Amino acid sequence: MASPVKTAVQDIRRLQKITSVLTRHGFSAVARQAGLGRFLPDTEKKGRFEGEDEGEDGKELIGKDRSETAIRFRRVLEDLGPTFVKLGQVLSTRPDLVPKEFIDELKKLQDQVGPMDLEKVHQQIKDSLGEPVDELFEHFDKKPIAAASIGQVHRARTMDGHDCVVKVQRVGILDQVRSDLDILYYLARILEATIEEVELYSPTDIVREFEKAILMELDFRKEAENLEEFAGNFAEEEGVSVPEVYEDYTSSKILTMEFIDARKLSDIEGGTEEAERVLKNLLDAMVKMVLYDGFFHGDPHPGNILVRDDESLVFIDLGLMGRLSASQQDDLISLILNVLAGDVDAISRVLLKMGRPVGRVNLGDFRADVERIRGEYIDATVEEVNVSKFIQEVMDAAQHHKIRLNPNYAVLTKTAATIEGIMRRLKPDMDVMELGMPYAQELALRRFSAKRVAQSVVNTAMGFSSFVTKVPQQMDQVLMDMESGNLTITVRNESLDQLGETLNTMGTRLFLGVVAAGLAVAAGILFASYDPRIFGIPLMLLVGLFAAGAATGLFWWALGWHVAASRKGKKLRLEPILRFFRRK
Repeated sequence: MASPVKTAVQDIRRLQKITSVLTRHGFSAVARQAGLGRFLPDTEKKGRFEGEDEGEDGKELIGKDRSETAIRFRRVLEDLGPTFVKLGQVLSTRPDLVPKEFIDELKKLQDQVGPMDLEKVHQQIKDSLGEPVDELFEHFDKKPIAAASIGQVHRARTMDGHDCVVKVQRVGILDQVRSDLDILYYLARILEATIEEVELYSPTDIVREFEKAILMELDFRKEAENLEEFAGNFAEEEGVSVPEVYEDYTSSKILTMEFIDARKLSDIEGGTEEAERVLKNLLDAMVKMVLYDGFFHGDPHPGNILVRDDESLVFIDLGLMGRLSASQQDDLISLILNVLAGDVDAISRVLLKMGRPVGRVNLGDFRADVERIRGEYIDATVEEVNVSKFIQEVMDAAQHHKIRLNPNYAVLTKTAATIEGIMRRLKPDMDVMELGMPYAQELALRRFSAKRVAQSVVNTAMGFSSFVTKVPQQMDQVLMDMESGNLTITVRNESLDQLGETLNTMGTRLFLGVVAAGLAVAAGILFASYDPRIFGIPLMLLVGLFAAGAATGLFWWALGWHVAASRKGKKLRLEPILRFFRRK
């Protein structure tokens, strides 16, 4: 394990590189706000970089004219390497957090890396599986069939004759990711403490979610579990499958799967009868995944879906999966049915239930936005109906009104947009309403089936019964506490809390000031009978001048700190600095 000093030096060098990249792409103001000013070139510490947007406080990241800024932000992530590229790819699935212009650019991010040396590949397999490649595989292709920032894939054949693909994790990628995560946490905390406008986007929460996603993706055993769960869900469906996992050849850094000899979905010619049959299989599979199983592919682009000769589908690359609980599935079904029914009030209520307000929500304004968005799309022609754009605008409206949706819905949004693109390519004259209506009818029957209604009535009755039973006992407890004086009512008000803190701080400073003044007067009286001089200048005069200068400096420093604290409403915490040196 690297020493803390060595680790700190490496991270400081990484911060210097981040600062250099930010400056090169016109974000030196952001670097200064993020506490990286010490790493800026001398010409940048006071001046502005040529081409940098206006907005010294970082508003260029979230201003109205964001297209050019989004392009430069994408280039920053590309220059910073694999971890930041992955961060951008994850952010591209979060329309609830990231503006549309940034989403469009981040979707263009690709893992543009060269293949890993074959010697390193063989060593990684030996270290992970305990045996050399030539003892594990009858044949192992030297050239990878795919390479990305996390790992690369080789074709092989096991000793018992099974054709397979072997996914090998890049050597050292885990340590690099952990180091970059520490730095991302550090930068996120600094941004939250210094830039008021980014608070709604909660950079720390974004990094925390990204950490969970990328560390899960780096554990290939998790992807193996996803493959097995998916296979179990579709065990009774002949038209959908996934590759079989070879457990004896799989570890946290090696994933070995069955080789599937099939075409990619992107090779299917659109507008043909075959394309329509494939489209029907795809829709059936997605509805089952999302609304019945609650476990769906998070990145179903055409390269991740294979088509066998019998037109059945094979889903691959299940590193990113989405999950919906039973209640979330019900909320989603309610949203779909209410959109089709045109019930704006119900749509607004469901969206509020699906999310979490992070501020005051003006329900009237929110309802008006929902009605406007639905009106634009429900009256559109077949060619103009764009489901992904509709979902994006609903997400933007929720974000505007400070409603943060569950991350699972964000992954679903990305999946829906990708599937819609595939559908339109397979059937260019697609009528979304016509295709979706049979599924909507089936969902309505499921939602309002006699069994579900009866179950809902039973659950409601049991809940009400429990409530009625507990209320008398709870009221007795409240009355007893009131009689004995044990009941305390606490009123909380943020403004009053801040006022109390301010008065406490002012009182402390005033007390210390009085003590300091008293000590100064006492010292003057004690030294009044002495008159030591330095170069003919009274020593007490020098001491007094120094004290006056120090007091003036401390006054202006305290005043500046107070103004900054009042404006931001936050204090700098030590946790980001400690996280900077954190290692697991």
